[in-house]
Amino acid sequence: MSKKNTMKAAYYEKKGIFDVRDIPVPQIKNPTDILIKVQAISICGTDVRALAEPAVYEFHEGIVVGHECVAIVEDTGTGVTTVKSGDRVVIHPNVGCGVCYYCRTGKINLCADFQHLGDFVDGVMAEYAVVPERQAYIINDKVPSHIACLAEPLACVLNGTTTVRVHPGETVLVLGAGPIGLLFAMLYKAAGATVIVSDIAENRGKLALDINADYYINPQKENLEERVKEITGGIGADIVTDAVGVLLEDGIKNVKKGGDVLIFGLNSVATSTLHPAEVVMNEIKVHGTYIAKGTFPMAVKILENKILPIDKIVTHRLPIEEVKKGLQLMKTGEGAKVIIEM
Repeated sequence: MSKKNTMKAAYYEKKGIFDVRDIPVPQIKNPTDILIKVQAISICGTDVRALAEPAVYEFHEGIVVGHECVAIVEDTGTGVTTVKSGDRVVIHPNVGCGVCYYCRTGKINLCADFQHLGDFVDGVMAEYAVVPERQAYIINDKVPSHIACLAEPLACVLNGTTTVRVHPGETVLVLGAGPIGLLFAMLYKAAGATVIVSDIAENRGKLALDINADYYINPQKENLEERVKEITGGIGADIVTDAVGVLLEDGIKNVKKGGDVLIFGLNSVATSTLHPAEVVMNEIKVHGTYIAKGTFPMAVKILENKILPIDKIVTHRLPIEEVKKGLQLMKTGEGAKVIIEM
């Protein structure tokens, strides 16, 4: 049990009302719950969209936001067996029901009734949080907190790279150099691919090159399709990943015949014109992947073994009192990954 009665938390009351407040420390209610003391939280693009004016993503009212974190186990319920007080953990924020068809067939990310920490129920952008034991994964103390809290977005991206696997020598085009696009680029590069990144923001293009992408293309200054064909000998990319969620048409135009287009970015209001004949005649495979799916252990291993230059995408580290500044930094594109440190 926490020795404190109140804590600081980033609290979403309702549309237009979001701030840092002192609220009661949550209490363990179920035998398999754990109380965690949060060390660091990464701001997600979902947070930016939901807390923007006007909002383009809906959060439930009256909750603590945030879902990407690293923490220390402070206390455990009577039925907890896999972690103990003092363990350092990262948290999987998508709590599946465990009994629906999708949970029972290993597709927990498609659960018909899952609860998502930080937008359905209380999240982790606070000094303390209570989460189910099964959502916690132990991570080595040597991984810096501002890196460890990126396990969640990395696990989500790994769902994409394990769905559409790249091979050494292949060429991949990543559309969008936000934090997610940059994580995709890192993983593709680590797998031995030639990596092309496209984005209209020059500062993010520089970040792409800093993480060892082979090419950066600004589609407002160069013809993307012509440049990709030039790089690939007129064939097109083996894989195109839309990390934005609105660029399916560009994906179809720039992938080779028989190639794969992976849509990862989520934009619930985006629409696209797709010509089925083009997909059929060129045998293009279009995939969608959503959040993490059994990929947290792999994400933890990658972070512990320092396989990726992931520290390069962390552009700002702020106290919780400056969370609104962090949201603005990400909204404007000035910040890549902004970390809130407790």
